[in-house]
Amino acid sequence: MRPAPFDRALARSAALAGASLSVERHRRAAWHSATFAGERHELVASAPSGEPLDRWLEQVTTHDLAMPGHLLAELKLAQCDRAGAVTHLRIEGLTVATG
Repeated sequence: MRPAPFDRALARSAALAGASLSVERHRRAAWHSATFAGERHELVASAPSGEPLDRWLEQVTTHDLAMPGHLLAELKLAQCDRAGAVTHLRIEGLTVATG
C-alpha cells in the first residue's frame, strides 16, 4: 500500500531534521465541519533515539507539512515512549482538503 500524503510529509520533515521515521500504522477517518472537509489522522511510528529526533520532536507541532491538496490544521505528539535505542511515537493530525 502506498503511503498517504500525511505519512510522506511527516517522514520527509523528520528526514530533513536528520531523523529516520518508520511508519508502522496510519489510521485516518473522514472529518467534516459546517464549512470544511478533511481527515483525522493517527500515525504510529518508530525512530532511532538521539539528538536529531529530539530536536525534531521539540518542533513537531509547529511544522508546516507540504501536502498537495491538503492543509495541515492540527498536529500533536500524542505519545512518546523511549525504549533504549528506539523511540515509539503516536502523532495525531487533522488535514483539510483544499481542492
